[in-house]
Amino acid sequence: MALMPVVDALAAILAGAEPLPEEMVALDAAYHRVLARDVAALRTQPPQAMSAMDGYAVRAADASQVAARFKVIGEVAAGRPFENKVGAGEAVRIFTGGVIPDGADAVIIQEDTVTEGGGITITETAIAGRHIRPAGVDFREGDVLLARGARLTDRDLSLAAGMNYPELPVRRRPKVAVLATGDELVMPGSPPGPGQIVYSNGYALRALARAEGAETIDLGIAADTVEATTEGIRRARDTGADILITIGGASVGDHDLVKRSLEAGSQCGRASR
Repeated sequence: MALMPVVDALAAILAGAEPLPEEMVALDAAYHRVLARDVAALRTQPPQAMSAMDGYAVRAADASQVAARFKVIGEVAAGRPFENKVGAGEAVRIFTGGVIPDGADAVIIQEDTVTEGGGITITETAIAGRHIRPAGVDFREGDVLLARGARLTDRDLSLAAGMNYPELPVRRRPKVAVLATGDELVMPGSPPGPGQIVYSNGYALRALARAEGAETIDLGIAADTVEATTEGIRRARDTGADILITIGGASVGDHDLVKRSLEAGSQCGRASR
């Protein structure tokens, strides 16, 4: 009888598998977790038009000629908007991240100005919208920016924070139990007896599972009896494991007992119900 191809075996393992339940976790705990549902922005970024440069906010119509002069009537810093309106021939000193004041529609960078007393003279003309980040240029409230099923990266966490989420809905981590079987196995650090070997595969499998975001449960080594193997399978069930990985004992020899133990455990489970 030919062995089952890997693709078919994987399909058989995953047949009937369902997503794990959703849970809410803080952003710092969401790295590499799987998003349980689409996440839409709770705010618009930037919420208002903001300067992309240090310079002066002006009306572009007033700054269409080199050497135009402006009276500086105030200052805008990030987090400190200017409350008044910019009128004809007026400029407001503005810094990167500052909200564009009412009336202004362009920014002259400070390198293109000459300061003279309480005013400036420009050495470059302005164009409406230049050096301004419009409201919503990054995203707008309601935009779905993180899709269900995504495995969250560092960039995703930064984006979620910018969208104003302190926590995210993710799938619960799977619990993976690993059970080794075989009288020939001894734990690392123990002297192997005649015909025995040191148990090693489980350490690699649990490390791989943890690297993929799973919680792991070490069920140790079960002796080559149906009772011991069935007891190991029962402990996997009792600990709430979502996945059981068995090592050895899955062939058709007289001492390969995993299949029989699984069937015995299933019968016991039905009888207890």
